Amino acid sequence: MCDVIRNTTSFVKACFSFSFMLVSSSSVLAETQHLQQATLDALGESIDIHYEVLSNVDDSQCRAHISEGDCFSSELTISTFKTPIETHTSLYFSHIAPVRGYDTKNAIRIEHINGDLHRLTFEDKVDVNEQVTVTLSAPFWHASRSDAMPNYYLTYPALAPVLVASTTRVKEPGSNLLVNQHTGLWNKEAQYKRTDSDNTPLMDSAYSYNGTDLALVSDAGNNRVIPKVSHRDDSGEYVTASGIYIATSDQATLAPAIEQMTYFGLTNQKAGLPLKIIIDTDTSSNALANELKVSGKTGAYTLSITGQSATIIAKDKISANYGLLTLMQVFDAKRSRFPVTEIVDAPRFEFRGMHVDIARHFPGKAAIESVIRQMFTYKLNKLHLHLSDDEGWRLAIDALPELTDIGAFRCHDLSETQCLLPQLGSGPFKSATGNGYLSQQDYIDILTMAHERGIDVIPSLDMPGHARAAIVAMNARYKRLMTEGKLNAAKQFLLVDKEDKTQYESVQFYSDNTINPCLDSSYNFIETVVTSVKSLHEKANVPLTYFHVGADETAGAWVESPVCAAKGLKADEILPTFITEVQKIAKAHDIAIGGWSDGMEKAASTLDSDSAYTNVWHLLAAGGEKTVSHFAKQNMPVVLSFPDVLYFDFPYQSNPYEPGYYWGSRASDTEKVFSFMPAQLPLHAELWTDRMGHRYTSSDETNTSSVIGIQGQLWSEVTVNQDALEYMMFPRLLALAERAWHYAPWQKNAKALFENGDLLKDREKDWQLFEYALLTRHAPALVQQGVNVRVPTPAAVKKGERLMMDSLPGLTMEYQTFDNKWETYIAPVKVEGQINVRARITGTSRTSRTVKL
Repeated sequence: MCDVIRNTTSFVKACFSFSFMLVSSSSVLAETQHLQQATLDALGESIDIHYEVLSNVDDSQCRAHISEGDCFSSELTISTFKTPIETHTSLYFSHIAPVRGYDTKNAIRIEHINGDLHRLTFEDKVDVNEQVTVTLSAPFWHASRSDAMPNYYLTYPALAPVLVASTTRVKEPGSNLLVNQHTGLWNKEAQYKRTDSDNTPLMDSAYSYNGTDLALVSDAGNNRVIPKVSHRDDSGEYVTASGIYIATSDQATLAPAIEQMTYFGLTNQKAGLPLKIIIDTDTSSNALANELKVSGKTGAYTLSITGQSATIIAKDKISANYGLLTLMQVFDAKRSRFPVTEIVDAPRFEFRGMHVDIARHFPGKAAIESVIRQMFTYKLNKLHLHLSDDEGWRLAIDALPELTDIGAFRCHDLSETQCLLPQLGSGPFKSATGNGYLSQQDYIDILTMAHERGIDVIPSLDMPGHARAAIVAMNARYKRLMTEGKLNAAKQFLLVDKEDKTQYESVQFYSDNTINPCLDSSYNFIETVVTSVKSLHEKANVPLTYFHVGADETAGAWVESPVCAAKGLKADEILPTFITEVQKIAKAHDIAIGGWSDGMEKAASTLDSDSAYTNVWHLLAAGGEKTVSHFAKQNMPVVLSFPDVLYFDFPYQSNPYEPGYYWGSRASDTEKVFSFMPAQLPLHAELWTDRMGHRYTSSDETNTSSVIGIQGQLWSEVTVNQDALEYMMFPRLLALAERAWHYAPWQKNAKALFENGDLLKDREKDWQLFEYALLTRHAPALVQQGVNVRVPTPAAVKKGERLMMDSLPGLTMEYQTFDNKWETYIAPVKVEGQINVRARITGTSRTSRTVKL
């Protein structure tokens, strides 16, 4: 019943009310029956909740509750002005760092439920105009606005839960992000610094300002291709043309690129420059391609533009599309001309990937399609689609409907027979943002779209850790079938040993999120899921090449499992045994596996390296280059996935108003991604700092012989919808594509250039041209396509009564006048009092978030 009526708020409340009446005892009902639903609803509308970090630096208060490790204190203030809070009322809230202790003068009780979910229970009535204040102590730190979770909600026995209006998110102008309205400012050093030793500067507008006018950079970057081509020989001449003429016979072949070229001002018209397409599987006859060692490479093409025509020679359909994507970028739409040029191009890496987590928050099918469209535009070819985690299962599996019926939704159901517990501030209702899943047809559509653009979809179903959504769903299935007397069927896909008394806590503070690899039923489950996913690929006529197993973060599980003990497996043997068994299942279906490096390195010696690869996600600043060398010795293919630079869920800048987790880096802007050197990993220690802003040391040499590519990662704990996903990914994805495709000369000779002091100078020249193209051509094209691209906040200072702002090509700087009108900044201007500033992508309505000076 609850599942059927989940989309209507009033019915949702009725559903919850019915559920609670079933489980409430008569004594509790007798005690509380005087409180009506309307009263609780009114309380949810009027109660004011405020959350503010007191200090991450001063641990004197939190240390009373937390004896080891970093800790911080924050204050939760609850005020009621119109409706009293009755005894037995509970307030549920998410707090990503578990509350280990609290101090208050009020009669309340706070419990950690699981993951980030907490419950505050009022043990005495709180009258109107009274205030409850509690100081929370938790490990680590809250140094960013996005650390605080929204959507607190109230419950009362036998009544439906009620969302607290004051804790819901609101859309922020400029960024279009949903941001908290119940949190205080992060304007004190003790709030935005993580610890006393945090040496990362506050990157505000004043930090960025240096008094330069980069808008004057030469427009040599106007037809700079992103990603940059391997070889380009411009004659200095141009051919005038209003567009390109693509023969009807070639239009189907080039359809994906034709769709994109309009956004760069290039149209297909009979009066345009004729385009010839030659598909030649044998490219060895091209002398220059042979000289540049790109002949035969997947993705390689040549592009020749003369005064009479343009010609693309490619070994396959996708390579031909890549050629047209380059052609659209060298076209000068303002002057209606093409350069006369010869281009030979091929990718640096075979694996050019982007990982998208749709499990923590489900952004919808359209968001995934948007990512695919831009991955293709910038010649990326692997979409690592993270379909399951503790907080959600996002792909329909016909044989196991509970995976999405229950595992795709979070709501207030403590029995977890209708949905998962709320997490990450999702609130009590199934209709919340971030709930949902891909139907089988959705997945088939995504496969088809990606395949047409040369992108392999790598489905990722995390196991044995990060598997709580699957575990809860299969537990619900077990309970249902047991009540029906179907014992064998109930146990068929059970993922946990019911007699296992092991107590553990995962990195995300779950106590029950790990599949037991010692159960035969666990492998029944995996076999069923792999078979089902493969069948969807077959229906789409798209091969399933890789299946990503996860294999990360399982420490502490299974040590007291009777099933594991009976099989004679020691705790440190269980994970590698599991990964090896999963590979056997995958190989039986002609599928290779991928996995995260912490699990894969334990199993590397027993895996078939010809049917596996690993994502190295250890921090570079903590010896990640050694992990790469370890896998090289095992002949295991490696995809570089370092959090220091390739985690796009980290903030662009060290600023509390830039969203993102930051456990590995507080500042990973587009330029940092651009500057990443996959073949020179130790050299980063000379150029970058660790996550706390300190210098670090690195190995002198690293064996990168097994590196097959790089991958950007976007995890979605605070990325709640399509706008948020795109904000965090764009424009960083373009710099990722640059590094995956192009091997810049300053990278090839990085050691020598560093030693003679020219590395940073050469890199800066390349970056300025990249940035010019990015802001003047590519950002506007993204905006035209509806992508919520992040606009950098202005570099600006106010000295006395004078406002001064740096200029950047492609950006218009603006300030707000006393009558709230936005004016274009041209030169230093006199202003009074505080002033709001922002940046706009020139010629569009897309702006940065507003900054107050």
